[in-house]
Amino acid sequence: MIFNRLRVLPLFLCLYFLQSYLYAQEKSKVQFGKVSPEDFNLPASPAIDSNTNAVIISDHGETHFIGNAKGWFSYVFKRQTRIKIINKKAFELATVKINLYFKDDDAEKTDKIEGSTYNLENGSVVETKLDKKDIFGDKLDKNHLEKKFTMPAVKEGSIIEYTYTKISNYEFNIPSWEFQSISDPVLWSEYEVAIPQTLTYVQVRRGIHSYYIDKGELGNGSYRIGEKIEAGMASGPEREFTVSATTIKHRWVIKDVPALNIENYLSSPANYIDRIEFQLAKTSNGETETDVMNSWKKANEDLLKQPDFGGALRNENYWLNNLVNKITENITDPKEQARAIYYYVNSHFTCTNHNDPYIRTKLEDILKTRNGTVGEINLLLIAMLRKMSFTADPVLLSTRAHGFNTPNYFMWGMLNYVIVRLPLSGKIYYLDAARPKLGFGQLSPSCYNGHARIISERDSGSVYFYADSLRERKMTMVLLTIGEKGKIEGSYQSTSEFPGSYNIRERVHEIGQKEYFKSIQTSYGGEVEISNTGIDSLDMPEMPLKVSYDLAFKQAIGEDFIYINPIFADPMRENPFKALDRKYPVEMNSVMDQTYVFSMEIPNGYKVDEVPKSARVALNGNEGSYEYLIAADANGIQLRTHIKLNRADFTADDYKTLRDFFGFIVKKESEQIVLKKK
Repeated sequence: MIFNRLRVLPLFLCLYFLQSYLYAQEKSKVQFGKVSPEDFNLPASPAIDSNTNAVIISDHGETHFIGNAKGWFSYVFKRQTRIKIINKKAFELATVKINLYFKDDDAEKTDKIEGSTYNLENGSVVETKLDKKDIFGDKLDKNHLEKKFTMPAVKEGSIIEYTYTKISNYEFNIPSWEFQSISDPVLWSEYEVAIPQTLTYVQVRRGIHSYYIDKGELGNGSYRIGEKIEAGMASGPEREFTVSATTIKHRWVIKDVPALNIENYLSSPANYIDRIEFQLAKTSNGETETDVMNSWKKANEDLLKQPDFGGALRNENYWLNNLVNKITENITDPKEQARAIYYYVNSHFTCTNHNDPYIRTKLEDILKTRNGTVGEINLLLIAMLRKMSFTADPVLLSTRAHGFNTPNYFMWGMLNYVIVRLPLSGKIYYLDAARPKLGFGQLSPSCYNGHARIISERDSGSVYFYADSLRERKMTMVLLTIGEKGKIEGSYQSTSEFPGSYNIRERVHEIGQKEYFKSIQTSYGGEVEISNTGIDSLDMPEMPLKVSYDLAFKQAIGEDFIYINPIFADPMRENPFKALDRKYPVEMNSVMDQTYVFSMEIPNGYKVDEVPKSARVALNGNEGSYEYLIAADANGIQLRTHIKLNRADFTADDYKTLRDFFGFIVKKESEQIVLKKK
């Protein structure tokens, strides 16, 4: 490798380099390694409240580059953190984990792991240092290692402080930085980078809080680089040379950041936590520039060749012939052939990791072991479908819990899942054989997270899965009559379409039917007893699922007044949106369409004394509605309620009206019918 002239490259780092903000030279007041009695008194901050369990006083990260012996650059990442532990709920912060990647003989390394716990005893600061013997390394899988240590002598009121350095030859992803914590406020969070202009990174910024300091500038760096001299077929001795390059420096600070505090109906904190992520886009050796896998076009080309992804599908895979022929024997209809292959994989293989879209062994081994990652199972499904000449392709995406994917750039770490795209008879089917309770053509609600990408030699492109396209229809009917012994009894029947049916199947699969109905019995308390329980179509995932049982009220009729809440089955007892305000959007798994029908026979000797009033309300015009329609005569009472939401996602500005809407429903569904003895 020869460095002749290092050109200034455009940096996708969203550089604000000629911008200098107020307080740009201000530094954190924390001096690591020096703790005084005064430091145990936390400064006033709007981020701290009565629910605070710990305060991250200062968190500082810094990444720069050095030359390595492989003819290129390595990054060095250093972190220094100080935390005040307020109570025992925050003791978990005393355990620190450092993830390291290794491949063959090239492993990321840690250096200078140091730490101390400080306690205030009789007005004096007592320091307990981290012992090197308490630093452990655990191998997570064939490519990942975890260094872990727990700070000593931690108790309520302690200050813990630690620092470590990480050195890596894998410059593809330099460390991201989270300015915000999910559970604890951060008083000062700072990240600095210094990048030689031989490397160009794409930056993704998330979060809602503004930078306190956002300053960039140009600098200079000198890098000592070594490489082997090629001598015939073997590598000769190593030579070293020094490269000078312009560096791009940037410093970001956010202060007084409140804890994120996960709210109901928030798909992933990763979407909204204050964070910066980086991915390599281009490299230059001074003469030529090389595009790295940053564009989707380039990513598609590379993924199709990679042995742990598309490369495995390019093989003939003759070992699948007999199996596929056996599965599709005597089946002539193409869709039924595809269904047979899908349900074979769906029912015979167990997913061991739902967050890994790649092949970690060989597809042939997956067939032998009958388990694998989501990537291994669904890529095996594609290989089997292609044996029948179907044009099946993988689709990469990020699940809801993993966070949003960026449509404009390929960001490696943002993609954790793969599904199958199958064009068939003029229709597109999306399949996922890694979840056994999904039917043919169904995807878990977790996949409905926006942008996804088809990886194909023919028609690679973007496709979008939105929660708004999932409508959860549910119909519940409760019929009550008067039994021979003068007790109120009846029946319950509820039919759920996808995705509600899938959720029930998953739950029953997890705990069993007995425990499932036991939980329903518990929800009624001691007033109602259920019997003759049943679930129809439990093993038919493409069909709606029906849950049914008989009801019997334990208390016999005879009182002067009988009070009955007609929505005693599946009631909305609490408003899911309790907070008065909200900073983040509301993200539901699907739109809502629920109907509840109630019919009751009036017992002999009683008359209707009071019934709730019928009501209709709308949410933001046509975004949703709720109706409560009730009618009563001398013989019986009929009620029908209908909750309908036409959107799954709402902005923070919509929160108040959404909260009021559900507040009205909760209040309405708590109203009772009163029967009076004649």
